[in-house]
Amino acid sequence: MSCQARLRSRAVFIGRTGLAFLLLILSAISIARAQDAVRPSLAGEEAAEARRQSIDKIPYNLELGPMKLRFSATVGFEYNDNVNLSEDASALLPGVNGPILVTTEQQSDFIIHPQINLNAIWPITQVNTFRLDLGLGYAFYLDHSNYNTNSLLISPGSQLAFDIFVGDFRINIHDRFSLQQDPVAEITLSNVADYGRFENVIGVSALWDLNAAVVTMGYDHYNYIATNSLFEYLDRSAEILNGSIGFTPNATMTVGLEAVLVDASYDQNVLNDSVTYSAGLFLETQLSSYVRLRVAGGYQNINFDNTGIVNDPNDLSDYYANILLSHRVNSVLTHSISAGHETQLGVNSNYVTLNYVRWTANWNILYHTLLSTEFFYEDAEDSGGAGPLITPLGPGGFLFNPFAAEHIERFGGALTLAYQLTPHVTLGLRYQYTQKDSDLPLRDYVQNRVSIDGTYSF
Repeated sequence: MSCQARLRSRAVFIGRTGLAFLLLILSAISIARAQDAVRPSLAGEEAAEARRQSIDKIPYNLELGPMKLRFSATVGFEYNDNVNLSEDASALLPGVNGPILVTTEQQSDFIIHPQINLNAIWPITQVNTFRLDLGLGYAFYLDHSNYNTNSLLISPGSQLAFDIFVGDFRINIHDRFSLQQDPVAEITLSNVADYGRFENVIGVSALWDLNAAVVTMGYDHYNYIATNSLFEYLDRSAEILNGSIGFTPNATMTVGLEAVLVDASYDQNVLNDSVTYSAGLFLETQLSSYVRLRVAGGYQNINFDNTGIVNDPNDLSDYYANILLSHRVNSVLTHSISAGHETQLGVNSNYVTLNYVRWTANWNILYHTLLSTEFFYEDAEDSGGAGPLITPLGPGGFLFNPFAAEHIERFGGALTLAYQLTPHVTLGLRYQYTQKDSDLPLRDYVQNRVSIDGTYSF
């Protein structure tokens, strides 16, 4: 099939899927309009006023006219016994011209993390608000300076956002961005210290409150740009459409439909371009004053164009499911548990199917002290491609083939202690353990991280 034919086929597919989803939403809206109002609006004047009052209560430390600013600075010191996610081992791996003996060695280091944070709120009108959240940092490696941050790190959660309340609508215009290098966030990576990537999501979402139902729709444009040349093949863009409609049979329950459509295109012809769509049902309910539950599940499909050199012909037709249970036991303990089955685009392949269980808890045991604990277990299947496990790069050089199918189990946890020393100073101590077990040679690792930090809020 020619490139133009593929583009026309994808455009027709996306258009038909979007039209079907729009018709579904419109039919659901007609049902919602026929029902009686059961609760205060999430998009009306009361909601806008409640948002304004909550903003007024935030402890900002500088005012520039109507704009409120909050500055803080953090310095952290970390010891990481395995910055490159490796194991001390050797193995004979199949190469293009026969087996090659490969040896990996884990590297430890002390890392200094300075960071500044800015939060700004500008109430342009009584109900419409502009917001900026920005965290800028750096990472200094004392023993392996080649791993130092390529540029300033931008914390996840950094964003520009503008909230607009118009009648029964709440509109959010946003630009969310981050620049990170830590590879442990990606389950399929091993033998990597610098997984530098800039990610940006710009778009608009709208909430339409019909009282008996709430309709949400959104559009986002996503960009991924690698800051490490080894991962430039991952540079891509995506168009994302999402929507849901939730019915509220009573004040403590919402049940409804949700759907997502993603069209992803890579800059290089290594991984396959794809179109992903999913649709399903969700339920949110307040089981008691202390327990809240959210359950969702449905069908997910990913179609790949199979033109990339990854040589992974696998499409996906599968289910997705997730559950989140939040429980406030008492004034001391609040915890939540989540579990799910989902599929996402792969770093080393077309896709990765992930099963996970995660538990987090906050313990208010001592005055001015917060203790947090977290544990997780993940089981992943990488769809993979074909080819040798390593590829020669010249005399004595080689590169691990990133496109081999892999089964992964990973588990670990963390313990975090935060102490409010003064109204302006907070101290933190954290220990994190991560272990990965792979069915491929030289891709297991164990990582221990210990860090201490201090934050000053101006």
